[in-house]
Formats: sequence, C-alpha cells, structure tokens
Amino acid sequence: MPLHATIEPLGWESDFFNVSSGKIIVNPAAAPLSGCALDAFQVVQAKVAADAMGQADALAELGFRLVEGEIDCSLRVPKRCGRGDGAHGDLADSAQGDLADRAVEGSARLPGGAPYAGHLRIAGRGDNAAVSRLASSAFRLSRFREPWYREQDRRRFYAVWAQNAILGTFDDLCLVKGRPGAIEGMVTLRRLGADDARIGLLAVDPAFTRRGVGRVLFAGALAWCRLQGISRLRVATQAGNLAALRLYIACGATVDSTAYWLYR
Repeated sequence: MPLHATIEPLGWESDFFNVSSGKIIVNPAAAPLSGCALDAFQVVQAKVAADAMGQADALAELGFRLVEGEIDCSLRVPKRCGRGDGAHGDLADSAQGDLADRAVEGSARLPGGAPYAGHLRIAGRGDNAAVSRLASSAFRLSRFREPWYREQDRRRFYAVWAQNAILGTFDDLCLVKGRPGAIEGMVTLRRLGADDARIGLLAVDPAFTRRGVGRVLFAGALAWCRLQGISRLRVATQAGNLAALRLYIACGATVDSTAYWLYR
C-alpha cells in the first residue's frame, strides 16, 4: 500500500551533521512517496505512531529501518502545598509539590527575574565546559546514531544543545546541580506555550547516580514551571532508556504516546 507523504528538508540538521536530511510528513492529499524522491537525501527520517503499523509497513517496503522507539510523557505541575494542607490538590499533588519545594528551598531571583533554586542553579557561561562534557557523554541511547550519523557528531550535537540552553537558544535555560566545574547533573527546559513546557535534556554524571540527583533535577524543572505559571510539563525518552522512564513515572508522569523512528 503506497504512503502518501511529502519530504520536509531538515536544513539545520543537514548542515550540522553534514548529511543531507529530510523528514516524512504524511499527507493523504500528497502524491505517493517514491524512491526517486527519497534518493534526493542521504538520510530520510520518519516518526510513526506505535499504532500506525500500516505506515511502518509502507516505509519498510521503501527501505526504511527501525532506529529507536520514543515514549512521550507528561504530568500536571503540582501546586505548592504546605504540610497537612490539602486545599490545593490531592495527596499525589501534595507529595510532588513538597518534593519540588525542597528543590527550590531558599529560592531567590537572579537579575532579569530568572529563578534560582537552592539545590540547583541556572547554568551560566562559566559552566559551558562542564555541561558540554556531561551532555556529550550522557546520551548514548539516541536516534542520532551510526550508521546514519557519526559517533563524534552525536556527541557534539548534545554538547551544542546544552550550550545553547545556557544561552537561552532553543531551550530557554539549563539548571544544574553542583558547583562550577563539578556538575552532578543538568536539565534543560523550553516553554512551548502559555501552559506547557518540555524537558529537552536531563542527565546525571555517572559518579553521582543512585543518589537522587535525577529526582532533584526533575523537581527543579517542576518548580521552574510553577514559577512561570506553567501547568503541564512534558518529557520524551527513548524506549530503551528504562532508567529515565522509571524516573519520570516515579516523579508522577504518565505516558501520553509512543512512536517509532525509522530512517532510510
């Protein structure tokens, strides 16, 4: 069965990876996807909902291969609740709110109104090197992988992503735990609209795993959302990253959708 779709050129990714890349946009009104159109790109990406097996089968017939699964999660940002005060939500909200409040204990505001968390801080230019090192080594489970993309470019991609978050480019900010030069973990955040935000990257230095750093980072992300008046926090992870998925579920997130990435 033919797949009706267009191919959207991915200019930024093509330049960054030095690999001409495009992405499938399914459109019933478009012409059937052809091998000739696909051959114009070195890599063509397709994201297919996990229940759209017909699309996956059609792409497989055109030479697409499975790269990775993706799980998208979200949770309602809890309101701040005092102990014993159930007026602002249910028990789960209260517990999650207490966790987030501990992450921002002693909160203040930086110049420009940016929030500063007592257990976390907003990364600055002086953190570029440490944050880049962590980001470049942390995300080994990635759809930007061989044989489609080179290993060194994958590492560079996440390092640049983290650097841009420090500058407020693409992601709005990067929160870190640890003193300058000794970063224990990091999380980047981007506001999507009036009510939603998304975690871009969340990573813990291997020397600090199993110490609750991930939960503190997630709680700090929730606290930032609450300070911004954001009501829902979203985060995606690879299907193979069970540690991340367990963390998000333990912090109150639920699965919204699942999908597969396929490349040709």
